[in-house]
Amino acid sequence: MDYYFVAAAFIASPLSLSLCLRRCLRAACAPLLLTFMISGRDIIFISSIEWDFNWQGHQEIASRLAQAGNRILYIENTGVRSPGLRDASRVASRLRKWTHSLRSRGVRQVAPNIHVCAPLVLPPFGPRWRRQINRRLLLPLVRRAARSLGMRDVLLWTYLPTDTALGLIRLLRTPRSVLLYYCVDNFEQLTPYVHQLKQSEAAVARQSDLMFATCSALSVPRERWHRGIHIFPFGVNLDAFPLDESDGGATASDDSADDLAALPRPVIGYVGGIHRHVDFDLLVALARARPAWSWVYVGPLQAATGELASLPNVHFPGQRPHRELARLIRGFDVCTVPYLSSLYTDSVVPTKINEYLAMGKPVVATDIPAVRAFNEEHDILTVTNNRPENFLRGIEEALQSPAGAATAERRRAVAALADWQARLEAMSDLIEPKLNIKTQRGARRND
Repeated sequence: MDYYFVAAAFIASPLSLSLCLRRCLRAACAPLLLTFMISGRDIIFISSIEWDFNWQGHQEIASRLAQAGNRILYIENTGVRSPGLRDASRVASRLRKWTHSLRSRGVRQVAPNIHVCAPLVLPPFGPRWRRQINRRLLLPLVRRAARSLGMRDVLLWTYLPTDTALGLIRLLRTPRSVLLYYCVDNFEQLTPYVHQLKQSEAAVARQSDLMFATCSALSVPRERWHRGIHIFPFGVNLDAFPLDESDGGATASDDSADDLAALPRPVIGYVGGIHRHVDFDLLVALARARPAWSWVYVGPLQAATGELASLPNVHFPGQRPHRELARLIRGFDVCTVPYLSSLYTDSVVPTKINEYLAMGKPVVATDIPAVRAFNEEHDILTVTNNRPENFLRGIEEALQSPAGAATAERRRAVAALADWQARLEAMSDLIEPKLNIKTQRGARRND
């Protein structure tokens, strides 16, 4: 261990002592598999998805930080647009959650150290009267929920850059709070209020003490608002996606995996949201071209599937709990990422790729920028355009590729580079100094 490094850093800046010690201890104690994450903090997540939606980085990060000894208040999605008819079930669900949580001061506990708040708010970017109702009547209920949990001087971690999120930030932030904006979506492509969103996102970014993004396509345009954005693609929980079935990843209640075993082979699969960014025309053409194959799409239906759902060799098991996905993926012969090429998918980083690879599966994906960059670095995927004959050729090549233990281990080794534990430790290295600075400034004000 380089003690001179620690001493020099301490002389240069006392605030860096904790960070330096952490890094040196990590190097010295790596064989012991110790973890180094922020702990003992109150953290409020302003999320862009519901807690019970498809398990993504939002829930994974919150869960890991809770396990590390932080108290979490997870605020469910307050939206980027006005809901329509297709959102009726989601709106009804929000009303039910909000009503049931009234007895517990607006929160429900979903795990140790994790409370979830489903706020009832009016949609963002509305007229002045609507914003005033949110600011004066509805958003303060979230502050009341945080206070009921005894939260103070919180780390505010927002995934949303809307005016509603900005209102929450202003209500919840204190001089000792740290604001972190994690940009995981190009919301300009998801809302009709592009100009208003740019204004609110600029305000959130400029006020942030720290900013993360999942890819350079999201970080570079926002550097004009916040310098030094750190790139953190969503990771993978290797324990949840074991290479060997004997290591876990399945549950006794997982009947859908048994259903897959009865399907005609090969089984070509996809896991994730079945949304408007999926190329449905491509999927119909593939299923028609190979009627003897089984095509399986696991996830919530977020868009009309049209002709695809009527084909006898196409199967929709629906949204499955995260703990069941490993067993489902194990039943796939080839895994796919069939996304459209668009302004939105230009900044999409498909998390499912590392989940597929962690289980040693071959992956065929359409040629969107993040997929292309990933494959240029690792040469582990089959990447093709959206022409059905080319995508089908990629699947056939994947079916004929070597399927031995060495191939599976190489795929898992690539996935291991995105392990969530390492991601969270790297994030903590950046967050902790910001927290320490705010704490010391607050202490000086009180002296």
